[in-house]
Parts: sequence; structure tokens; C-alpha cells
Amino acid sequence: MRLNWVVSIVIAALPVLAFAQSAPAQALKKVRVGNVAPIATDWPHFVANEKGLYRREGIDAEITYVGNVANTVQQLAGGSFDVAVSTFDTALRAIARGADAVMIGGGVIKYPYSVMSAKNVDKVADLKGKRIVLPFNRDLLTIVWNRWVTEQGMKPADIDQVYDGATPNRFAALTSGTVQAALLGQPFDFKAQEQGYKKLVDLGAYAKDYGFLVFLGRPQWLKANPDAAKAYLRALSAAIDWIYDPKNRDEAIAILAKGTKLDTTSAALTYDYYVKDLQPFSRKLAVPQAIVDGTVKTLVELGDIKQPTKSMVDTSYLPK
Repeated sequence: MRLNWVVSIVIAALPVLAFAQSAPAQALKKVRVGNVAPIATDWPHFVANEKGLYRREGIDAEITYVGNVANTVQQLAGGSFDVAVSTFDTALRAIARGADAVMIGGGVIKYPYSVMSAKNVDKVADLKGKRIVLPFNRDLLTIVWNRWVTEQGMKPADIDQVYDGATPNRFAALTSGTVQAALLGQPFDFKAQEQGYKKLVDLGAYAKDYGFLVFLGRPQWLKANPDAAKAYLRALSAAIDWIYDPKNRDEAIAILAKGTKLDTTSAALTYDYYVKDLQPFSRKLAVPQAIVDGTVKTLVELGDIKQPTKSMVDTSYLPK
């Protein structure tokens, strides 16, 4: 009798269980993100995606790589993206000129770049009359390069400059012989070094007063989706903490190699450089005011922008 009662209960529960199993999981909130290229500076995204940190926060970060920072900002302002990754100087120029955008988080607050040269170039003087590929004519990285060249006793105009906004393209230009020097981020500079190319200057060590990448948000989207914005930044902050934890070294290297489609040797060199030396990722995605002020000062001196009269940063979405 008791057995029949138990069986009846189980049978009655089956439709409920079937419904629970077939019911769709709660939909993730999509966040459209504009970025430049899948290189080491995008490591927190690779980790947040691979380790389920976005999903844990209830979001689906849809990343689109557009080739350069000018495009990410333009498409953000045009409504194609909700969040964009940009350089500090590009972001500040755009906001100062009226772009519908605001800085909401610091990504990479040190320059993770080196200038790599052809195998027959031992010093910057050897580049006279030759070509270097840099991001943009008015890019702060190009300006820093020009200052370094001047300090070495040369005129920047002595070296022919060509431009491309993405590290993978600049790496290809160097290895194909199209140029004799290239500004490369990790792990492409290590890959070039493996192939016999030489490091002329580490801009991370040289230009310590400037930051590199910042997260921008579209104010209208931020106002309508504050929880999604906070969740996106929380996931990236957790990813940065995870990368910096030494016990995750091997897995972090594997994730970087997969994300950049490069070998694990280059990824391992990048890990050691980032974690033990450079520490480029901003904890809690903080936006250092000194970097903002220093970049604004440089842009004002160049005549690119006027001194801002209001804040260009909104820190209300940052992790606590």
C-alpha cells in the first residue's frame, strides 16, 4: 500500500519535473562591446569568457574587433556599441569634441608595448631612411615614440612613418619586410624576438606617466542599463584578480594562447612580464586621475583639445 502511494507521488511529479527541465534558463543581458584586436591587453575578456565570469554576472559580452580605437569610439557614439575599449588619448579627444561617451573604467594603465626592429637594426640611428609602422599620426604612442627618438639625437622625420591601428597587422608588416620597425604589444613582441627581431625600446618602462586603455560607455545606455554596466565591469575586475593570482599561471597562459592564437611560449613570456614586472591591468578597473590629468595636459599642449571644464569620468559603475 505504501509502495503504491510513493509511486503515485512520483508519477504526479513527473510533469512538473519535465517542465522544470525544459524551461529556458534566464536570458543573459547582452552587452555590445567594441574592441580593437585580440591581443594580450584583452586577456581579462578572454578569462571572463572562459571561466564563466560573464555568465555568473548574468551578461553576454558580445565583443566586436574593429581594427583601431578611432573606430571603437565612433561606433560607440553612433549607437553600435554599448561599451568601447579605447586609448586614454583617443577617448579624451572624442569626449572633449562632443562625442556621446564617458569613461567608466580603467583597463590597461601602463603601456604594454615595445618597438621591435629588423635583424640588421641595432640602434635607432640605423632606422634613418627606413620605415616604422605606428598606430596613428596623432596617437599618444606615436608622440611618445617621437620624443624618445628625439632624446636619442635624431629627428623623427628621419624615419618614414606609416600607420596601422592593430598590433597583428603591424607584426605582419614587420615580418614581411614591409617595414623595418614596428610598435608591438604582447605577445607579438615576444614572438618577434623569438624570430630574431630586436627590441629598440620598451615603452612601458619609458613612458611611465601615461596609461593605455580605458572603458567608455554610452550615457544613454548606461542610464537605462546600470546593472548590466556594473556586472560587465565586475566580471572584468574578477578576471584581473584571477590573472594576477600566481596559482592560475598555467591556465592563464593557456587562455591567452587560445585568445591570441599564438604559441604558449610567447604567452608564458607575456604572463611573466605582466604579472612579475609591468602589472598593467588596473585593479578594480580604477581610473587613475593622474593619468587623466597628464594626458589632458599633453593634448592641450598639442592643441588637440581645450582644457575641459567638466569631468570626463563616471566612476559610479566600478566594482566596490
